[in-house]
Amino acid sequence: MTIIHPGRMAMRSVLLVALIAGVSGAVQAKDLFELDARVIESGQQGYQGFSAITDLLDAVSTDGLQNVVSTYTETSAAVATLNVRGLPAQVEYQSGSPVLAFRVPSLGIDLKFNGATRSESEDQFEAWLKGEGSGLLTRMLKELARVSPVDPVAGNPGSLMAQMGAADYSTAADSVFVEDASGSSMAGNNYALVGLEFGRYSAGGYSQSVTKLPLGWTWKLKDGYQFKLEAPITYSDIEGAKTGSGALGGAFRVPVLKGWVLTPALRVGATASSDLGAAAVMYSASLSSRYAFALGDWQFGITDMLGLYRTQSLSHGDYEVDYDLSNTMLRNGIDVGTSLPADWFGRPTAWRAWFIDTRFSGDALYIESYQEIGAALSTRVSFAGVTIEQSSLGLTYTMGENDLKGFRLNFGYKF
Repeated sequence: MTIIHPGRMAMRSVLLVALIAGVSGAVQAKDLFELDARVIESGQQGYQGFSAITDLLDAVSTDGLQNVVSTYTETSAAVATLNVRGLPAQVEYQSGSPVLAFRVPSLGIDLKFNGATRSESEDQFEAWLKGEGSGLLTRMLKELARVSPVDPVAGNPGSLMAQMGAADYSTAADSVFVEDASGSSMAGNNYALVGLEFGRYSAGGYSQSVTKLPLGWTWKLKDGYQFKLEAPITYSDIEGAKTGSGALGGAFRVPVLKGWVLTPALRVGATASSDLGAAAVMYSASLSSRYAFALGDWQFGITDMLGLYRTQSLSHGDYEVDYDLSNTMLRNGIDVGTSLPADWFGRPTAWRAWFIDTRFSGDALYIESYQEIGAALSTRVSFAGVTIEQSSLGLTYTMGENDLKGFRLNFGYKF
């Protein structure tokens, strides 16, 4: 009779789920920005898609419209329906008029830019988009967080808000255990963390790839207290549009009782993308609770986190943007793990599996809840009665609202 170790079964199951998700979740590339134009007099229609907002703005100009509908002139009556990362809008010219009418039906925005020529009206419109219409523009950005599956600031697992929240949670869930006969408690020595993460997510017909370089330092203080400093750097490719983000956070681990730790954390992050016309600074404060206990060689953990996240306006290039978002995140998870036979890898090795539920409240977001199932293999080192996971390789499958599917592969090394 062949006995399969539960750790091996867990890793195989997660790998299979991720493979199925990767195949079933594959979607055809979709344009982030779309223009569907029609010249009223001739009836000619044309379509063009773009991966950068600057290209969409250029397409609304006289030369740009002529590339889409060749019969367009500076006196033509024309209507251009725009799709801005999932937000419908419209640009319209009346016959013989230089006035550019811009509408966002879902927000009741109806503006007119009245230059001496259509070129001047287009310049006024572009200046408004770059920040001169700050109040209405903020309403548009908040709406994008609600309707866009790939907003870089909030509303999906690859966004700045979600990444900052996941980092707060991981800081608390990444416990260090003292092995003894009665259970486990927080302890540890100073160490640094480097790693690499790659994730891919799809929702609403759009997909994005997220690559992150986690960097962290942990200092042991007296009586089991610890301070952790983190500075992850993230790069995202969203249907060809490039986005960069970074954050700096500090967390203070406070042992309460044996196996129970509270972790308050503060974090500041920023993201920017000229391609998407998006940028923001975000501040967060969170409090996490983790309770861990052992039954024999099996270790169990329960981690709960409450986080508050708030954006601030930011200038990037020619753009000045303000999302004005204020949200609360609840992230709750359970995990279980145990050691693997020593002859598998020739050194102490363990596996761990987890389930995490994430929910947002506050300003409306495209995805307000999602779940993660994952597992990891890790090697362990012990010193001074303390055991830590020195190196780890993990895989996580994500599912959620609006047909969200995705996976994340991560590697970490502590030294």
